[in-house]
Amino acid sequence: MVLFTASCGGSTAGTPRATGSSASTAATTSRLAPLLAQPPLDTSRFEADPCQALRPEQLAQFGKHDPSKKRDPVTGPNCAWSGADALTDTTVAIIINTKSGGLEGIYQRREGYGHFQPTTIAGYPAVQAIDSRDAPKQGDCRTLVGVAEERLIIAHTNIRDRKNPDYTSACKVSDQVAALVVENLKGAK
Repeated sequence: MVLFTASCGGSTAGTPRATGSSASTAATTSRLAPLLAQPPLDTSRFEADPCQALRPEQLAQFGKHDPSKKRDPVTGPNCAWSGADALTDTTVAIIINTKSGGLEGIYQRREGYGHFQPTTIAGYPAVQAIDSRDAPKQGDCRTLVGVAEERLIIAHTNIRDRKNPDYTSACKVSDQVAALVVENLKGAK
């Protein structure tokens, strides 16, 4: 026997909503993003200074870069390292996204992305998501990692050198950057 109770406390007047065990079952079945399989990570250290999310020797793996620049925090604290040579060097950006509703918010808007590919980074659920379907084959990708229910680490890479062996598989590089940031977060305890 299923017990159902209704209440009119929803956002639309007069619309009943399920409460009790049926409500939790409905919420679980409507979730799109995978749940965290590991403990949530505290992003506060990198929120205070997102340019510390990558150490210089880690960043060097992706080429030569100009000094880091904090950018306007539209979706949360972020930092970018432009390639030293604007025509050939890879640009790397890290965003501590605090405003998109976590990975679930991204999954809810998945239809708006041209390229949307679920993956896992260092044991955390993630997705490669970018507006253009062909962007990853043209040197541009973003990897979004759910490190806490309302927090994402976003690694954005833009490979400008068409001769770079990773140019046509840019998400491989953004995944690598994201994994480094997650490992740095784990070590920041």
